[in-house]
Amino acid sequence: MSGLARSVIPLLSAWEKYTTEQPDGDVTGFAKWVLANDPASAQTQNHPQPQNQAPAKNQPAAKPAPETTTPLDDTAQGALLIARNHRILRLFSKPVIKDLGFTKDMEFSAVVHVAIMDHPNKKELCRELLIENSTGVEITRRLALKGFIAERPDPDDRRSALLSITDKGRKILEQGYHRLSPVHTSFLDALEKDEKSLLVSLLARINKFHSDRINSHPEMLE
Repeated sequence: MSGLARSVIPLLSAWEKYTTEQPDGDVTGFAKWVLANDPASAQTQNHPQPQNQAPAKNQPAAKPAPETTTPLDDTAQGALLIARNHRILRLFSKPVIKDLGFTKDMEFSAVVHVAIMDHPNKKELCRELLIENSTGVEITRRLALKGFIAERPDPDDRRSALLSITDKGRKILEQGYHRLSPVHTSFLDALEKDEKSLLVSLLARINKFHSDRINSHPEMLE
């Protein structure tokens, strides 16, 4: 794992925990939360070193206390903001998704992609959704039981099954499209038209960069 992954992944995990505890929190609050929950920082705050006390014999001098605030760099802030906005979109969409009969939003996404893709097999669907194969197998099983998708043997590979959208699934997608449209069309309302175009362009570049990396390491989705 690269140094960037080792530094960003724990940070994103901490962000998920923070936003669960503080749904209205922001990046500044997250930085303070990290410091408050850091064991080393807490020990320093709860047991401050006496002032003007010489170090014990044969003991090295204590290191200066860390700064109380550590600003996040642009990469970390960008990753956290993307993760947070994804959670916001899921929060807005959740009532509609549940009302349509889906247990999780990934189930709805799977139906959408089965409809868009040309009879994908389960492995192709999992790669498109960026989920592990075992997770995809369970999701497609639930969707088939609900009648949203259908499976048929792949004539070119007996071990595989091809997926297709059913009439029931197509009707659900039509309902979802109309009910989720206000959420999706208003999500970028904070931006001007040219800012929206720029954001989409930048996100597309980021998506391609990381998609190429994933395609070079398919074992990540095994």
